[in-house]
Parts: sequence; C-alpha cells; structure tokens
Amino acid sequence: MIIDGHVHLSAELEEGAFRALPLDAEQLLKLMQGPFSIAGQNRVVDRALVQPPISATRLGHPLDQHRYVAAQVKAHPQRLVGCFTANPLLDVAETVEALRELVERGGFRALKLHPTGHAYLPFRLRDRLDPLVAEAGRLGIPVLVHQGDPPFGHPSQVAPLIEAFPRVPFILAHFATQRLVMADEAIYVARKNPNVYLETGWGTLPRIKEGLAALGPGRLVFGSDCPVQEMGSQLRVLEVLAWDPPLGARLAPEGVEQIMGDNLAALLGVGEAR
Repeated sequence: MIIDGHVHLSAELEEGAFRALPLDAEQLLKLMQGPFSIAGQNRVVDRALVQPPISATRLGHPLDQHRYVAAQVKAHPQRLVGCFTANPLLDVAETVEALRELVERGGFRALKLHPTGHAYLPFRLRDRLDPLVAEAGRLGIPVLVHQGDPPFGHPSQVAPLIEAFPRVPFILAHFATQRLVMADEAIYVARKNPNVYLETGWGTLPRIKEGLAALGPGRLVFGSDCPVQEMGSQLRVLEVLAWDPPLGARLAPEGVEQIMGDNLAALLGVGEAR
C-alpha cells in the first residue's frame, strides 16, 4: 500500500505570497493512478493525505478554510484522507472545535502545523499550540509539522512541544530540507524522541539513507508535497533504498513497503484502499 502523506488540494489559484497553481481532486486522482514503476511492478498511490494550501489557512474560520478538502474527502473516502491545517494565531477554541468536528465526522486523520506559513516560533507559542496537540492526542491522530526553512522551521524549535506530548506521534515534514538542509537536526530530534517520524519528501538519497541507518524503516514515512513536487520522483528515492550499496542500503522489500505506506496507514488508522 502506498500513501502519499503530504498533498495540497485546491480548486482555485492560491492567494497570498505563494500564488501556487491549484491541484483539484480530479487531477490528483489521475496522478495517483501513475502507474509508478517500483521494483519492476506498476503501482498506484492508494491514498493521499490532503490539506488546503497554506495561504488559505491564514484568515477566516477554520471550517471555511477546509470546505473544499472536506468535500473531496467525503466524495472519495477510499482514496483521500483529510489533514487539518491549524493556524494557532487564530481563535484557539474555534480551531480546536473545527479540528474535532472534521476528525469525528469528516474523514480527517491528521493535524498540520506550519510555523513558517503562519510566522511563529513554536517554543514561544505553547499556550496556543498545547491545546491543539492535546486534542490531537485525544483524537488519536498524528501531528505533521512543516520543517526545513528559517527562521521558524527548525526541528529544535518544535522539540519542547514534542517532548511535552510523548504519546502523540509527530511527523517532521520534508526531512527538514526544504530550503536549508536541517536533516541532521531532524534525525537527532527523532533519535531522542521515539514519537517522532521523518517524512521523506524533499530528502535526498544520502540524507534518507542516514535517517534509515539511525532510525530504521519504521520511523520514516512517504510524502511528496504534491503539486510542488511530483509523486513519482519522490517514490524513486525510496525504491533505490532496496538496491545494493553503494547506491542503495539493501533494504528488504517489507522495509520499503513500511516507508511507502504501511507506517502511515498505522498512524492514520486507515486500511487497504481496495
């Protein structure tokens, strides 16, 4: 089973600084069909964890920010899983209530924090972040955190929050390499905290091999950051892990499957797509 743990879904041009072109549900479902050649077999992306563009979550009511994503998750429950993007600078009580509603009744299975997109230092906003993470823990969902760019996207900045909630799974996005390579820091935080997973998207082969050596395949999860990146290009790196050294790491097929989807399926609580 392959699960893409990081996809941005929208039907309109993103407003604000990013101005990203939209990827709607019809386009995404077509992309997920590939086929992607992995170890000589044609595969599809069985499920995608979808969230709105970040600019859309800066203002307004949290439920309004997620209406398109929620509608598509409802329309395609066997292929799409919702990820709630929380802006802790908005009303915290409203945000917690919206998270609860979308998880309990809307097919959402993860909480996303984006310190860079919402411009905050996680260790200085604990009074607003703690209620959100506590609710994620109560709901039994993981917390995905954008990483890899200064001044807000350093793994060490989110470490105190991670340590305060040892039973909540945290996923550090982009292998902390989106703008600057902070992979060593991400690996260090994950080694110190068994509730931390590293998302492989944006990570280069050498860095992912280092993460694999330090943490094993059970602590890595696949996420492409589509449509910024293309799914197949990010899956290719994982396929190479099964090759013999010096290029690969001689990872067993079941280890590759763990990273491509099995680990995330367990974190999200989803079963086979078909």
